Amino acid sequence: MRAWLIQALTGRRASEVLLMDFEPLSDIPGLDTTAVPEGGMVARLRYQQTKIDGAPNTILVGRDVVEIVREQQVWVREQWNLGPTGTVRYLFPKTTGNRHGTKSWETSNYNRVLKQFSHHLDLRNSRGDLLLYSRSHRLRHTKATTLINAGAPIHVVQRYLGHLSPEMTMRYAATLASTAEREFLAFAKIGRDGREIGMDRRDMLDLVQLDRRTDRILPNGYCLLPPTRSCDKGNACHGCDHFATDRTFLPDIQRQLAETQALVASRQARHAERYGEPMSAANVWLEQRDAEIRSMQLEITALEAQPDGSNAVIRGAGVLGRTGYQNTANTPDYKRT
Repeated sequence: MRAWLIQALTGRRASEVLLMDFEPLSDIPGLDTTAVPEGGMVARLRYQQTKIDGAPNTILVGRDVVEIVREQQVWVREQWNLGPTGTVRYLFPKTTGNRHGTKSWETSNYNRVLKQFSHHLDLRNSRGDLLLYSRSHRLRHTKATTLINAGAPIHVVQRYLGHLSPEMTMRYAATLASTAEREFLAFAKIGRDGREIGMDRRDMLDLVQLDRRTDRILPNGYCLLPPTRSCDKGNACHGCDHFATDRTFLPDIQRQLAETQALVASRQARHAERYGEPMSAANVWLEQRDAEIRSMQLEITALEAQPDGSNAVIRGAGVLGRTGYQNTANTPDYKRT
């Protein structure tokens, strides 16, 4: 039960939870937990990264997760007669043939127990299909789409899920957009006088979305800053987590990328001609152009990953191109003179 609840609250994979250390929590440096409001993050949770080498293995969690971890620790200490301060290797140890608590609960056994529990409850959906608690990976999808729906930038969701690339995270964003549109179009729209509005529902969807963006339409996408807020970043939109775009702007971004690369090549040649040496990579102007190029490349990659005809809006795809957000040895190459 506690392993499943941690999955639901954090979006971790079953294996990542079952292999957690007995003490997976640590303090957040400099944080006064007594001053954290309800629902805030109060600790750092370390889990076992089982799928992607080099991906993050910690996330911030709230008091609900902390309480579940503490309850599980108490239960393990009682079952293994460890006393009030004793520990074993795993927070979720195998319950049989594991005298010293050195083996974790296997995912196969975890899923088997959840499946038995599902058959015992016999809960079914509207089509009569059995609802299986053992299909716990759905909890990860739910957490991802909930974060995106709440407005969390793509790079933040990417870090939270432990993805190495924004393209992996964008799958959830595409699913969310298509699901929202389908649900919106499934209902008849009624005006204030009780009559159905005589407008194509797809056109109405566009109008509803446009109503939130009309004063923030850009040549290559949309600015999602609220109308009451101003922007002091100039033209640094591509690296901003408030910048959103979709496939209709792909040619514009590709054209802007080519023009920026050509401008960089021209300025580098002129610099070498004037000063007799190449422009340094630390040049303040070149650093900004490099960041723009990286951000546009990330956006293009994310947009090209969308199916043809997709109207999914991608937010913050270029944030990781900003200076300091990446190891330049691992960023995509781009042509420069």
